[in-house]
Amino acid sequence: MSTEKTNLEITHKALEREFESTFINELMPGILHNFANPLNGIMGRSKLLQRRMDVYFQNIQSNHPELMAHLEDEKNKLINDVSSICKESDRFYYLFQDLSTKFYAIADRRFDQINVETLLKNEIRFLDFYLDFKHEIKKIIKPVSGLPYIYGIPSDYSYCFSALIRNAMVRMKKSNRKELSIEFEHSNNMITVLLQDTGEKLVSCNNEDIMLSDQISAPEASVDNLAVVKALFKEYHVNCTFEAMEEMNRITVEIPVTKEKKTHD
Repeated sequence: MSTEKTNLEITHKALEREFESTFINELMPGILHNFANPLNGIMGRSKLLQRRMDVYFQNIQSNHPELMAHLEDEKNKLINDVSSICKESDRFYYLFQDLSTKFYAIADRRFDQINVETLLKNEIRFLDFYLDFKHEIKKIIKPVSGLPYIYGIPSDYSYCFSALIRNAMVRMKKSNRKELSIEFEHSNNMITVLLQDTGEKLVSCNNEDIMLSDQISAPEASVDNLAVVKALFKEYHVNCTFEAMEEMNRITVEIPVTKEKKTHD
């Protein structure tokens, strides 16, 4: 019985990994494409219905004002209902955009220019799909004008910053004060991103001797993959440091404004 159970678990995990291997690059783009067409149809038709209804009631008001007096209550109800449909379809569209932007980013393996501020804002909006993150954590983003592009593979930067923010999110679960702030600085061909959180104290990951293989072998055990993030950032000559301060933690990411990458041809 135990052997049968073990075999069942092994085969299940193998099929699960096979499915997951196609999810980002093959399945998710198809899902997003199939959702986009009906969503565009709903948005277009709801806006058209709203305009047609306005014209319809205006014509009744012009030609049959006495009839319009009897339809006023029904008119207001219809206007409110259609307005709500338009509002919710717009809201659904922006949620869809947040979802699709994230999955397109993590599937994008081209070496390209990246707007790091836009990328971080997209990551925050996507992570709002985690309900605890959306409702319990106060997010503060302090932009700076004139940030130059950085260069790299978008999925690498998306995965790294997502892991840093999720790490903070997990550490804030037991904190009374839940606040995440992101600041940007730019000087001397260097962009600095400061991520500060009020979660449990960071375990230092500044030691270069951290066993990266241990982090990679069991990444599902925790989102605390700071060594992995640090190693991937290093490929872009990005310096990432971690500080546990008295009232909050700080992660400093220093990104050179250069097209150079250690493994890029």
